[in-house]
Amino acid sequence: MSDQEKHDWDRLTGESSKAYAAFCTYRDLGPERSIVKAIKGSGNSAANLRQWEYWSSKHSWVDRAAAYDDHSERQRLAQLQKKRREMDARHAKIGILSQNLAVRGIEKLLAKVQSDQQNLGPSELARLVEVGVKVERLAMGESTDIQQAVGPGGGPVQIEHAFIRAVRRALGFNDPPDEV
Repeated sequence: MSDQEKHDWDRLTGESSKAYAAFCTYRDLGPERSIVKAIKGSGNSAANLRQWEYWSSKHSWVDRAAAYDDHSERQRLAQLQKKRREMDARHAKIGILSQNLAVRGIEKLLAKVQSDQQNLGPSELARLVEVGVKVERLAMGESTDIQQAVGPGGGPVQIEHAFIRAVRRALGFNDPPDEV
């Protein structure tokens, strides 16, 4: 293995096979690791706590395990990003195919309506308009929801001047003092 491929969690120069095996057991326990848990998980009932603590100190187990955790997390995030990109591509393809099918269906429906082979009822027409308007608004980057704030009885919202000044002060604005 070249120096470029060497990682902090790899076997160190001068680290015995037993010490490295103990470290690997410790390392693989994850963020909730401890030497006591590692000893229990090692299957070596004769393992000496003092020996493992010595190896841990001498070979910087805590730092090496943290480096391994960081590396593992980076790999997990990279894999997650890859899966999200694949999902996005898959969904985009499904979206395009779905749109193509919908357009074909709409074209067939339009031809039937124009040739008086089919009539649309009021609810079907209303739904077509609703969906068409939403699609157009989304394509133009506009909201599809109408948000309104109304006061008592449906009238305008009344806001006291003192409230506005208090909010502006809380946000750090320095307004001139009120005129008397």
